[in-house]
Amino acid sequence: MDFPDDLKLGLNLGFYRTFAVPTIARVLVSTGKMIGRPKARAKATGTMMYTLIDNGFHSPAGRETVAALNQLHARLPVGNAEFVYVLATFCVTPLRWIDEHGWRHTTTEEKAAAHGFFHGLAQRMGIQGVPDSYSALARWMDDFEERQFAVTEEGRALLEATRGLLSDRFPKLAAPVVRVATDALIDARLRAALGASDRPVVIRWLVTTALRLRAAHLRHQHRGELAGKSVSPMQ
Repeated sequence: MDFPDDLKLGLNLGFYRTFAVPTIARVLVSTGKMIGRPKARAKATGTMMYTLIDNGFHSPAGRETVAALNQLHARLPVGNAEFVYVLATFCVTPLRWIDEHGWRHTTTEEKAAAHGFFHGLAQRMGIQGVPDSYSALARWMDDFEERQFAVTEEGRALLEATRGLLSDRFPKLAAPVVRVATDALIDARLRAALGASDRPVVIRWLVTTALRLRAAHLRHQHRGELAGKSVSPMQ
């Protein structure tokens, strides 16, 4: 509720991380959808995730979505660890983004709730071995990336095909700048694994400054809202 835009951007960034895992990248390229229709593919994924977030697993819409996810993933040529990793990126990456660039840090309770949600999704999809806490899942994800990240042609192609997905999250006036600076929004480990070059220092500085100004603006906005709620109608 407090980070609607950051959560969506964080989910996008989480999906980007899967491009750096060779086994996952090959599957994404082989279907043709992520290269040929990246916006449609991303929208479909986002719609499914938010159907579950908004309605819960036990609702009719939630049950239908879980069934669709199971059908889509039933025959993919990847192992259980890759499925755990995808869930980890969707859970951990958005919260890390918020902690670094949001108007406040996420709380312990929010991290536990995020983990609980994705752990529940894993159970309903038959995915085994998901670590039993947010912190353990975050460590598992980092260890997996250390072992599995590698530069591939598929990963490069996926990055190039989907650059517009990040710029679309920003105002139209800023989108051209963000498109140039996309690589500055991802960490050094991921840039290296996707074969992306480091942007000039001035670009990284502009992106960092813009994100800090945005966080400060949102922080001021939320504090104003909280102050307004604390004033009695009689005052």
